[in-house]
Amino acid sequence: MNNLIEFFKKAFHIIILAVLLILSIVMLGTSLSFNEYRLARFVQSIVGPIQKNGADMIHRFKLGPENESLVQQNIALMRKLDNMYLSKYDTTYSEALDSLHINQTRMFDIKHAHIIFRTTDRSFNYMIIDKGADEGINRDMAVLSPKGVAGVVTDVSKNFATVRPILHPESRISAVVLPAKQNGTVIWGENDPRVAYLEDIPQHSEINIGDSVFTNGYSNIFPANLLIGTVKEVQIGSNASFLTIKINLATQYSDIYTVYLIENIYKSEIDTLKANFKND
Repeated sequence: MNNLIEFFKKAFHIIILAVLLILSIVMLGTSLSFNEYRLARFVQSIVGPIQKNGADMIHRFKLGPENESLVQQNIALMRKLDNMYLSKYDTTYSEALDSLHINQTRMFDIKHAHIIFRTTDRSFNYMIIDKGADEGINRDMAVLSPKGVAGVVTDVSKNFATVRPILHPESRISAVVLPAKQNGTVIWGENDPRVAYLEDIPQHSEINIGDSVFTNGYSNIFPANLLIGTVKEVQIGSNASFLTIKINLATQYSDIYTVYLIENIYKSEIDTLKANFKND
């Protein structure tokens, strides 16, 4: 035991030196790790956004074909809806199959386009889409977003077209509010891209918050049963005969990229009949 104590006395300075050396190495390693961590964080703060944008771009490139495929599927489904056909039916009976065949006459057809420019914060808003006359786009085609009515095509060039959205003081859309089954007209009325007004609804009508507003099919532009919005507020208007009805628009214009364009195949024929009626 005495020999061990003597050894520690003689080697005390060497032991202290060794301990300090080990502590220095540990502290140096820790310091390097922290500096490396700080360096990594700094590099990541620069490279991270670039990586994210690159990943987003790759994501868009990968999803582009998938989105176009979904659009085509949506168009195929929409073309089968009853409101895309004339109300009359051509029925034939097959004795061989002992069944009744119903042949409907198509009245509306559908295309799609992408929005390349839009405004939502002006008194007179508009949108521009990336298809024009060369793609079969015509004036007075109805324009839908994936969630509901968006507007009407007003001007067409060779490769592009202008759309007048609901967010425009000249926009007028013939509509019906359900379940009350009262017909009226949807206008914009104020500088809020989220809301519009339903006019010409009699005061005695039973309209409730949350009721749905659809196109009524009276226009030769829009098919019936396309969602425009839902009732947000009901008040007795300045004209005591009618209600003032504020609606939340189904289409949120800041979020849409793809739109569907609906063409009335018989529009020119109907317009001719209307013109003749006015001339009588």
